Amino acid sequence: MEKLIEIFDFIWGIPLTIFVVLAGIYFSKNIHFIQITKIKSIINNTIKKNGRTKNDSYKTILSVLGGTVGAGNVAGIATAIAMGGPGAIFWMWIISLFSMATKMVEVSLAVKNHKKDSQGNYYGGSMFYIKKVKGLTGRILSVVYIVALLLYVLCDAGFVQVNTVSTSLIEIFNIPIFLIGLFLVFISFLIIKGGLKRISNVLVKMVPSMCIFYLVASLIVILINLKNIPMAFLQIIKYSISPAPIIGGFAGATVVQAISKGAARGIFANEAGTGTSTTVHATSTNTPIVQGLWGMVEVAFVSFIVCSVTALLIMTTNSWTTGLSGAPMILNSFESVYGVLGKYILCFVIVSFAYSTYIGFYYEFITCLKYLFKEKYLGLLKWIYLIPVIIAVFLPIEIIWTLADISVGFILIPNIVALFLLRKEFKKIFLKEKNILN
Repeated sequence: MEKLIEIFDFIWGIPLTIFVVLAGIYFSKNIHFIQITKIKSIINNTIKKNGRTKNDSYKTILSVLGGTVGAGNVAGIATAIAMGGPGAIFWMWIISLFSMATKMVEVSLAVKNHKKDSQGNYYGGSMFYIKKVKGLTGRILSVVYIVALLLYVLCDAGFVQVNTVSTSLIEIFNIPIFLIGLFLVFISFLIIKGGLKRISNVLVKMVPSMCIFYLVASLIVILINLKNIPMAFLQIIKYSISPAPIIGGFAGATVVQAISKGAARGIFANEAGTGTSTTVHATSTNTPIVQGLWGMVEVAFVSFIVCSVTALLIMTTNSWTTGLSGAPMILNSFESVYGVLGKYILCFVIVSFAYSTYIGFYYEFITCLKYLFKEKYLGLLKWIYLIPVIIAVFLPIEIIWTLADISVGFILIPNIVALFLLRKEFKKIFLKEKNILN
């Protein structure tokens, strides 16, 4: 197992990062870098047009964010800074900027190739457009992707996120672990019983509340340390191209570490290239390119708002120099202003972000089942999603994280290869709807 971990740590490190970045640059060139040149048009066709009413686009994007905005966008950013220094944030921004194009391509293809179920609802995802790749290549890519996605969903959502919820509640409130397990199974049963419509309704109420709470709580800390903001940005830029020195408890970091950790966080924070969120985007009735623009908005919100606020929270309070990492670093930032209340704020953030990810990932799970099995079997098979919840609260997390990390690579590679092979199909869609960006 240790040797296997070593191999995948290398492959899924710099080589996979380069692969994803080059894909982002390639797709950005294909869409003429509209994430930079057409910002106003993107806003006009998404947030400005649909954001104020609770319509299809509003519900879809909140359901997407429920699965994308997770505890990793908080603790994961802290870990990236702890290991790569402040410069990691700069590279996260760069990677995310290019990844917006990748997200647009995969979302647009997912909507173009979505299907209707017996109730007349749309469903789809990466596995459906991957299957359109001609010949044996398409069949192999689709099989690898669907198996890896199922493994990723069950490991990440079912084990990692639920374990994060239970661990946080135990540490703060000392609740018996079996009670946490029973409660999570019960509440998840009620939500899943109502189907995708109930999950969407839960996320529509949950996501705005948890995001606003976290952003407001963090911005208060940042504003109290307002004088440190210029220095924070200076350090982020400076240490992106020069080694970060040993400061306080911070052990120092090379430029390579900054690029590596920033790129990894940029890739995994917004999930561009994995195709995971396409299962939610594919439920939309929007045209492919309009929903693709919503995919860009998703990346922008997660990377340039949630992750950036987390970074500034850490930088302006100098928590990055304490030698801490992950959630303890965030806790140090909150406690510098809120005192003992900080641990309760962090607990709410971690629990709500992690559980929304678990619920949001049900879209991926049920889409995998629809792809693999006949619809008449779904009524029974869907309850498999609750099994990891029962196990996760008792499980040592290290092996599960390893399986989840390994499966990410097996999701990224077939998906991005398929996006490249289907580039002509996307180009036709893009040219057909390009006028909306004028």
